[in-house]
Amino acid sequence: MTQIGTSACLTAPFASHPLPSRDLLANQTLDLLPQHRNMEPEIKRPTRFRVLIIGKANAGKTTILRALCGTDEEPEVYDRKGHKIGSVQAALRSVRNKITGRDSGAILSPSSMRGLHKIDHSLIFPSNRGYVFHDSRGFESGATDELELVREFIQTRAASNDLDEQLHAIWYCFPTDGNRLISAAEQEFFGKIDTGRVPVIAVFTKFDALDSAAFKILEASGLPYEEAKQGAPAHAEELFKTTHLPLIQNQPHPPKGVICLRNMQNNNSQKGISDLIEKTLSSLGDDALKLLLVSVQHSNVKLCIKAAVERQALVSHLQVAWL
Repeated sequence: MTQIGTSACLTAPFASHPLPSRDLLANQTLDLLPQHRNMEPEIKRPTRFRVLIIGKANAGKTTILRALCGTDEEPEVYDRKGHKIGSVQAALRSVRNKITGRDSGAILSPSSMRGLHKIDHSLIFPSNRGYVFHDSRGFESGATDELELVREFIQTRAASNDLDEQLHAIWYCFPTDGNRLISAAEQEFFGKIDTGRVPVIAVFTKFDALDSAAFKILEASGLPYEEAKQGAPAHAEELFKTTHLPLIQNQPHPPKGVICLRNMQNNNSQKGISDLIEKTLSSLGDDALKLLLVSVQHSNVKLCIKAAVERQALVSHLQVAWL
């Protein structure tokens, strides 16, 4: 093999061209290094998906979050500085029992305990730390302080320079089993609060109640029992879209998405949760946030499958033991 010394580089026709300077060679060499080509500041991505969940007592918020995170446990509670201050249940149980005289399975603060509530507190379920939740108890007529508190929280979190502190989505929960589906105070939220890039998903919980009401209407109209039962869900949704939904859809700041949740207390809850995630995903305008939500929920699906397998194994073991 012929070896070419450094002097060969100076022979014609190259000898007539000046050698590049030492600085130029150094720069060209650095440009060939991958780590140098990518010296631009690395874009920081959020690591947790942060959700503000709004709704009055008995709106089904607890059921949604537990189903989402695949757990029956309570969340851990952290203050704004990230210091753990206990759990929701531990913090509220003693006071709640004194007020109501009974225990409750709810983990999010009811309206009667507004003095204990802090919207800035983060709720994190150990079963899935990819989600961070904040709780607002909704609004009552004339409660302008609560409305302003939520407005300030949304605007501050949305404008935060710390991506991990930013708010990514809002789930506004409306229970449909009451006398009035959407109150004037709740309409005011969509009329006065511009959430900017943070999408609001209107979540109508306990939709089974509207199904039951629709069944009674159809049956009273003369339909046979089975036909009324089969047609009730579609009739309920039609009545809902024409009677109730315009109350928030026609506001200056309507929700980006709407979902109706049924049967959240049984094994069908994952269908509702999947609908909620899909609606949230399609409402996000940032691809990085979409990837984050997919990643967080993918991790949760694996945990749910693992928990379901373990639960089934336990049931099988007990069945064998009882034989």
